[in-house]
Amino acid sequence: MTLCKINKLEIQGFRAFGRNAQTLEFPSLLAAIWGPNSQGKTSLAEAVEFLLTGEIVRRALMASGQDEFADSLRNAHLPAGAEVFVQATVLGIDGKEYVVRRTLTTDYGKKQECTTALTVDGKPRDEAGLAALGIRLSQPPLRAPVLAQHTLGYVFSAKPQDRSSYFKALLEVTDLDEFRGQVAALEKEIVAPESPLLGKFASAASVRVAAQHLKPFLLKVPDTDELAASFSAAFEGLIEAGGEIAPPGGEERKARVVALLADKQAKTFPLKGFDRKALPAWAAPGPEKFESLHRFVDERGKVDAEVRRLANLFREALALPAVHEAGHAIDCPLCGADDTLTPERVALLRERVADTEAFQKALKEARETLGPMTTGLSSLETALAEALPIFITNPSKFRRARGFRVARIRELLGEDANADIAAWLSSLRALVRARSHVTTALRRTGELVKSCAADMDGFDECASIEKGFGAIAEAHADFALELAAYGRCEEKLRAGLQAVVDAQSETAGWQELIELACDPAALRSAMIERTAYAEAAKELAQALKQIDKGNETVLDEKFGDLSDGVQKWWDILRPEEHSFFDGVKQRPGARRTIDFKAGLSTASDRSSPQFRDVVAVFSMSQLHCLGLALFLARAVNEKAGFVVLDDPILSSDEDYRAFFNAMVVEELVNLGMQVIVLTQDQKTWKDLGERYLHQGIGLFQIDLRSPADGSAVANTADDLETKFMKAEILVRGGHPSLHKQGGEVIRDAAERFCKEMLIKDRRAKGDAAASLNDYSLKNLGHLAPNVEPFLTRDPSHAGKLRAIGGAVNPAKHDDAIPAAGVLKVALGDLRFLKKTYL
Repeated sequence: MTLCKINKLEIQGFRAFGRNAQTLEFPSLLAAIWGPNSQGKTSLAEAVEFLLTGEIVRRALMASGQDEFADSLRNAHLPAGAEVFVQATVLGIDGKEYVVRRTLTTDYGKKQECTTALTVDGKPRDEAGLAALGIRLSQPPLRAPVLAQHTLGYVFSAKPQDRSSYFKALLEVTDLDEFRGQVAALEKEIVAPESPLLGKFASAASVRVAAQHLKPFLLKVPDTDELAASFSAAFEGLIEAGGEIAPPGGEERKARVVALLADKQAKTFPLKGFDRKALPAWAAPGPEKFESLHRFVDERGKVDAEVRRLANLFREALALPAVHEAGHAIDCPLCGADDTLTPERVALLRERVADTEAFQKALKEARETLGPMTTGLSSLETALAEALPIFITNPSKFRRARGFRVARIRELLGEDANADIAAWLSSLRALVRARSHVTTALRRTGELVKSCAADMDGFDECASIEKGFGAIAEAHADFALELAAYGRCEEKLRAGLQAVVDAQSETAGWQELIELACDPAALRSAMIERTAYAEAAKELAQALKQIDKGNETVLDEKFGDLSDGVQKWWDILRPEEHSFFDGVKQRPGARRTIDFKAGLSTASDRSSPQFRDVVAVFSMSQLHCLGLALFLARAVNEKAGFVVLDDPILSSDEDYRAFFNAMVVEELVNLGMQVIVLTQDQKTWKDLGERYLHQGIGLFQIDLRSPADGSAVANTADDLETKFMKAEILVRGGHPSLHKQGGEVIRDAAERFCKEMLIKDRRAKGDAAASLNDYSLKNLGHLAPNVEPFLTRDPSHAGKLRAIGGAVNPAKHDDAIPAAGVLKVALGDLRFLKKTYL
């Protein structure tokens, strides 16, 4: 498969790079970039990372607070309005060139991410667009194929869970964890809800004489007959334990146990004094009821009282056939007067009767309203009394006789319960006051309703009745709130008393047993539900075990393949060491811990090793190499087209630098992977240039000549240009010793110019074997006279070469140090000659 590669890279305004875009053209699969520390190498590596991901991972890995990287991507000295971008000409896997460009639109802020615009051939694209070219990004946080010092040790310093997540994503097995997580999440759905009935059953089963009959059902579900028989047997045991003979029937036995429990507990404290009924819901009459009362009063005002009184008499008279059919004056059937009941008077009677019909209807509705009101108010007063605990509604004499006293409660609960008792008493007083308020409103309104119902002709209290019901509703709501508050205090107090009473009367669990026996069907349903949940939980646990086993097998295979890849690169970098990398694997029995194991052997063949965690036994140099091996294994596995390596080998590791230069780089190139090495070690850079000259390696130097201009990159594939750049840096220095070094470098460059001129001439004459090594012991004094005959393009050129020698000779000896101006002229002449003849 053909891999993608970078043909050209352009950077402007990004971190160390200034307003003038710097361009690097890569002619082959190899490139080496040298620069001293703090000259912009890491900025160049991060530019590639930025191009591919739109961020720099150093912010996530190194910052104690991400606000430390605010305004860090844009060069601090870049003029306002200048564009910040990284652009690469990429050879895609289809063999075509594409221009990939990332432009910074908003830099990192103290509390915000940066924003960028990515284009491919000028068209907006996302990461999928890069993948189409063959640029494959890895898993966060190390997504780009860029290795830097701050990323080398990530996998060793990351938290266990972060390390596990990284490798599982890297090995593309996160879906296994996701699936397991989805299955495990079902545990919350199959946790049996808290069952008060099962809690009561556990208490009942703890009763000594009942345990043998009930405990078997803590783990299994009995049938209905078994459950009834177990309760009956438990009651029998309780009765006989008291020295009595149990009655034959289950209900009789239960009734006797209820009586025994009350007797036993009453000797300690009469808990039944707390018993009360639930407060039923209540609502005031609806608006239509009050409207009917208002309508009655209105209709009553329309009809004269005398007419209302005689209405029935008129109605009866009009019902007589003679009156109903009269067409002329007739004798009055009411008073007997002759011919007094004329048709006109009959019509008047009919009119009076018609006037009272609406009134009669309104009267009926009013009576139908007032009656239920009276009944409802009476029922509410009864419900309020029943909602109070018995000890309140019973006389104090009754409470004293049964020992329901606050002093007794204090005696039983002790001083530790003083706060609870005080809270209970306070809530009790508030409850009594609230009951008094609602009772007063009830009675006042009730009396008003009764008086109205008794005197329908005289009442006019509609508004007062409506207002009275409003007061009742408000007082009732207050009572309900106080009752709820009292209930919470009572529950806490009663629970404490219940425990004491149960202990002293030896009746713990009796009440629960009695309550369960009253509804065994509900208990059995709860047992069935418990069993169903337990079976589901058991099946889920078994399923998770099978999933874990399968996941472990897959992970072992994946980690085995990864370990083989890391092992390969480790052995190339550090062959035949007694301490060696053994593998990366998931810790047995742990799903979130990944271990790196090292083997320690005393034998050269690494036999009989002892195994330890690498972070405990490897040196920093070894961890450095392991990080590089892991990175390369990942890049090869993911078929990355190119890698950017920023100081991949510590400068102090001479042996391993040799292995890296000679074997690692060669292996990567053989795999078709582009390798871009950035290094501050000039030996590494020079060695790569000489070793891979036949590969057409691209050689560059980077230096920060001026902070205002930013880092500059020069193509130094020919070593002569490298010498020019180094000499220029030294000559610019202000110290005389730097000028002396600069003179020496210029002299070396002049000697290199002469050697290349001589080789050029020999090769032109057919001597293909001509090499720089042929002149390794020749100095400028020997070389220059032999080169002068070739400087024929202008008579002054030979003189320039002689002048260069005269200018730099003092730097080679103990003579006076050449002036900076003299050296600059010499360097300029040498650059001119190189450009003209080479």
